[in-house]
Amino acid sequence: YQRRVREAVVSTQSTGKLKIVLGGYQAKAMALCKQIEEINDQLDTVSVENVTYTRLRESEQNIIPVRIKKLEDHVKRQTEREKQLQARFKSLLDQRKDLTLEIAKLDIGPDPVQHQQPVE
Repeated sequence: YQRRVREAVVSTQSTGKLKIVLGGYQAKAMALCKQIEEINDQLDTVSVENVTYTRLRESEQNIIPVRIKKLEDHVKRQTEREKQLQARFKSLLDQRKDLTLEIAKLDIGPDPVQHQQPVE
């Protein structure tokens, strides 16, 4: 019976020593497990982001030609409008020049007061 008690005491002491020795390893193992979980979470996040940005890139690559075409059409319309406005401006300048010349001819012509008959 005493032998069993002694073995139990030795066993308890050995268990205590093992807890002390293994406690550090268990703490390290727990910390490493936590790091692994955090890294796995980051990996999941990065994986989702990668898929998202890959799809976004593909979408943008597909829409670029459409955007370029729209911009080219817009530039073409603006160029045509600019040509029309320039032509209209030239026409108005020519009209102003003609009217200015006509006014100048009228001002240079005979004075209307000189052509009146004296009233008696």
